[in-house]
Amino acid sequence: MKTRKDKIGFIGLGTMGAPIATYLIKTGWDVIAFDIDKAKCSSLRESTNCVIARSPEEVMNLASRLITILPTSDHVEEVLFGKHGASAEIQSGDIVIEMSTGQIDQFERQAKQIKGLGAILIDAPVCLSPAEAATGNLISLVGGGKDDVERILDLLDAISQRVVYAGPASYGLRLKLVNNYMSMINHVLTAEVLALATTVGLNRQLTVDLLQNTAAGRGQLLTNFPKKVLRGDVTADFPINMGIKDLSMAISMFGNMKSNAAFGSLARQYFDHAAEAGFGSKDCTAVLEYLDEKFAKKFSKNINLE
Repeated sequence: MKTRKDKIGFIGLGTMGAPIATYLIKTGWDVIAFDIDKAKCSSLRESTNCVIARSPEEVMNLASRLITILPTSDHVEEVLFGKHGASAEIQSGDIVIEMSTGQIDQFERQAKQIKGLGAILIDAPVCLSPAEAATGNLISLVGGGKDDVERILDLLDAISQRVVYAGPASYGLRLKLVNNYMSMINHVLTAEVLALATTVGLNRQLTVDLLQNTAAGRGQLLTNFPKKVLRGDVTADFPINMGIKDLSMAISMFGNMKSNAAFGSLARQYFDHAAEAGFGSKDCTAVLEYLDEKFAKKFSKNINLE
């Protein structure tokens, strides 16, 4: 007879949670599922290796390892510590795997509370889309003690094409937030660039075709950064001073259209400051060295990196 150690609790059947849970069930895992929206549980009811629980408390009563993947840290708080929350049934040695993208400070408080109950809270947010979730091909970003992470590797391997161990507790979440920060900025930057091209009379598809084949569209992490600053080489292929000149002309084009070059103005501000700090003749990628120095001075005393 299977015990709670043989079962996986799963709370949160949203955009990513539903395909992850469904994949686990299809591949033979015994899942105890819960979502506050009962309609989201309906597609799982017919599965012989899935039980639909009535509360987070009941999920934890039936499983020793629990996955939570929820919209916000406040939802996690409610699921773990609210009325009929999972913490009421947590036993010593249990593990909660938090896959939500939430607040670092709130996660760290929750981890301390769970530790006080003799259990472990590990952060393991995931990257990619529902399509990869449905096929077990996510990227899991994990933070926690190495021995604790070892205890859930079978589960992470089941849903992931790659498991990235980022460091101690909350470091998986930190890495996810860094990833999403860049991703969301790139959404808006790409939209601004394509709107600019259309406004100045360029064909959109022609513009897209060009950008897909230059460093601008392919991304600096796939082109210039690995060849230059990440190798310690900031001799100028294209110096910051020239970057300032080209940015200024593009910003002027925005001005001629009575529009605001939001990202261009911010980039020129960074380049201007880097040039003032002595980086003007160095490669454009040397803005990383400038920002490393700036952030180290400004933030090292305010961010707990341990």
